[in-house]
Amino acid sequence: MERSQIHRVSVADQVAGILRQKVLRGEFRPGTSLQEIPLAEELGVSRNTMREAMRILSLEGLLKRSINRGIAVAQLSLKDVHEIYHVRRVLEISAVHAAKKPAPDLLREIRAALEEYEDAVRASDWVSAVSHDLHFHSLLIRFLGNRRIESFYQKTIGELRMGMVLVDRRHDRPDILVPAHRKLYQLLTAGKRKECAAVLARHLDDSESRLSRVMDSHESARVADAAVPKSKRSVRPTARVHD
Repeated sequence: MERSQIHRVSVADQVAGILRQKVLRGEFRPGTSLQEIPLAEELGVSRNTMREAMRILSLEGLLKRSINRGIAVAQLSLKDVHEIYHVRRVLEISAVHAAKKPAPDLLREIRAALEEYEDAVRASDWVSAVSHDLHFHSLLIRFLGNRRIESFYQKTIGELRMGMVLVDRRHDRPDILVPAHRKLYQLLTAGKRKECAAVLARHLDDSESRLSRVMDSHESARVADAAVPKSKRSVRPTARVHD
């Protein structure tokens, strides 16, 4: 019984990995609806396995379920991005200003998240890098000491995950992302909250600007693709995974 469950989960993880790469490579563009049965047949797995794989990617923020469209690749409008970054500025900058006497345990968690983020960037593991990046910023919110705000913040930034992965993968100099986070940590631990807030504001401005540019390019590609007859679109073969 247990072996069967473990095996099924491992196959779902493999399928999730295949779908994840298709999303991050742009084969499944933002807004694309994904059908469980055709994808399951294409990969040679059961519908339950495909459903579990999609659940995994939904938790990562790469897929989104809606009543009318079912499962689709997560898609944000520019308005969504501007609103989310407005929330981030208000909460994160307020949190930094509230960090008058940071708890040593929390500072250690922030440092650990920073180091894991740096390792992921050096390895060009963008899915992990974005996870650690968002975790780093989430830890800042703890300075506000409000669990409801923390919960709201987590839900809000979860919508950014896919867009941030695409942005970091296409960044001309991914290595420059590391010093910005390192500087935030150094200023925070030094008690220089005003300087830290200023660096954070610039960092968020840069992040929003890069994400907006990538979204513009994806929208242009989507419009161009829609103008091409389906019969002329290239179809890439997919490796099969068996239960």
